[in-house]
Amino acid sequence: MLEFIKKVLTKISSNKYDFETLEGIQNIPIPKYKPLQGMSSPVNNVEYILQKKATEHKKNGRMDLAIACLRKANEIFPYSNFAWLEEDYMRLVEYLKSNRQFEEARKEEQKIKEMFQYSRAIFEGKRIETNIVGLSEKDVIDVFGGLVESFDLKCCCEECAKYAKRIFSIDGKDKRFPMLPDCIKYYNNNHKYCQTPLNAFLFGVDEPRWSYSGNLVDWSNREYKDERSKEQKESFENMIREKEETAKDKEFYDLIFEKFPEIAPKSFGGYRRMKASNSENYKKLLLKAEELLGYNFYAN
Repeated sequence: MLEFIKKVLTKISSNKYDFETLEGIQNIPIPKYKPLQGMSSPVNNVEYILQKKATEHKKNGRMDLAIACLRKANEIFPYSNFAWLEEDYMRLVEYLKSNRQFEEARKEEQKIKEMFQYSRAIFEGKRIETNIVGLSEKDVIDVFGGLVESFDLKCCCEECAKYAKRIFSIDGKDKRFPMLPDCIKYYNNNHKYCQTPLNAFLFGVDEPRWSYSGNLVDWSNREYKDERSKEQKESFENMIREKEETAKDKEFYDLIFEKFPEIAPKSFGGYRRMKASNSENYKKLLLKAEELLGYNFYAN
């Protein structure tokens, strides 16, 4: 895979684009892509190459070029034939922080969060708010009769779990199946930890990806209740704790990295390793941070 990416980089660099100068990167135009087919990936797309080049420039100490690559990638993302996620855009924010451009990082983060508010991804300049995998609602209605299947939602909250392993009608026109509830149809910040993908489903042709008993229509209309096992519930609770702990750690690390770089570890990963081992250096870091901040960050 690595050799393939290198070949792509070499081919694109030599034949079309200049990834090695600020002017060259800034002058890369917005491409006009053809739709991706089937399970195709965006590895040949210029925005994908820009992200790889950003990593390369960072390793070589050229943060100006690395940041320029990510700026250009973010500019292209909305016009791609691939649905890029908020985390892809946020790489620019992290690179700006690494380069100690904190005010600029905050501006970019605010801009990205506003763009993604209530959205899961941006595709061809439009927000994708549904959790339907790879297709628009119109595609599902026109091609699949408006039906989707919900997966075995093993990592979700009590409410979302009620809608696991069912066939739904997204527009309510197919009366055999229940109407798809908004809480799993759209991205919802109240359910940000739930993993609730939906898949287009052609009744009479497709088979569900989960087992069921009896008639599929009756099964899909069964009583709504939380059917998760004890292990699934614990797994979801553990995931939330881990994600919230990671977010808190990232907030703390960003704070000391900006305000007190002389005591901050070189990377967030390094800080997390210190914390996990509860090393003496970690304990000293917390005491020093509390002294400099005037308060205990983790007590708030």
